[in-house]
Amino acid sequence: MSQQRVAVIGCGGRGRGHMRILKAFSDVELVAVCDLVESARNAAGDEFSVAKRYASIEEMLDAESLDAVFVATPAHLNGQAALPCLERGVNTLLEKPPGMSVSETVGLRDAAARTGAKGMVGWNRRFHPIIVKAREMVEARGPVTQLVGEFHKSITGFVKSGRFPEHLMDNLFLETPIHALDIVRAIAGAEVEEVHSVVRRTISDYKDVHAALILFENGCVAHLIANYTTDARLERYEIHGRDISAYLEGVSRGTVFCDGGQHELSGAGTSGTEEQNRYFLDCIKADQPVSLPAANLDEAVKTMELAESILGGLRS
Repeated sequence: MSQQRVAVIGCGGRGRGHMRILKAFSDVELVAVCDLVESARNAAGDEFSVAKRYASIEEMLDAESLDAVFVATPAHLNGQAALPCLERGVNTLLEKPPGMSVSETVGLRDAAARTGAKGMVGWNRRFHPIIVKAREMVEARGPVTQLVGEFHKSITGFVKSGRFPEHLMDNLFLETPIHALDIVRAIAGAEVEEVHSVVRRTISDYKDVHAALILFENGCVAHLIANYTTDARLERYEIHGRDISAYLEGVSRGTVFCDGGQHELSGAGTSGTEEQNRYFLDCIKADQPVSLPAANLDEAVKTMELAESILGGLRS
């Protein structure tokens, strides 16, 4: 396979971000874009010189022979947009969350299993150079003992924007903080044994405070903190091991403490999405299964199961 024929569904900011990356790959031909909004698909088509533009996913799948589809629709539509692609046997990378429930994600996994399509979820922190390096440094000395993941945003801003429907507004944990949940679960590297959580509605009508203590079968303990009561976006992680600790300010910079000294980690100019997309396309080219460190659809189900367990801790 010399040139991989790829389409992008969803022509908003995330979709255009994927298009920008895909256009930079010499072995990729971006052949089609799809979006219900005519102005969005035309703007993206013009910007990235894509002639084929569709309002309907089914119409696009009928008309085009595709090696892969990248789904970057609004969060609550990712699973709905990915399902027909997987059912047609088209290799699909979809943005997070991979559905709004475990059952929807299981449906994606089962569809891919039936048709043989490769499926992957865009939890790009698994590929981000800072997180990868910090994890390598900790694990070089032994197992990870404890983790902290935080992701905060403003519910007030989302309410004012009117951007999302009600059922997503009350589950915004799945929209962004699930990045932190997934990378914590990935780094822990074991099945979940216990979950203790508190979820509350505090300054809004929606779930806006989330706190969880997670014990994994290998003994690793994780703390997950996510709230929408702040005025700004904040993301940070801690990875602790044998005489070593990594403190990461999201994916921008970090410090690793060990041997009485400290080592600074800084961004490599990528978001992790470049590495993620390259990995997915290479799996297709080599006809290899999507496996760790990536989030295939089996991994996606496990992360969504953990998310549902946390959300089950809703308190009045």
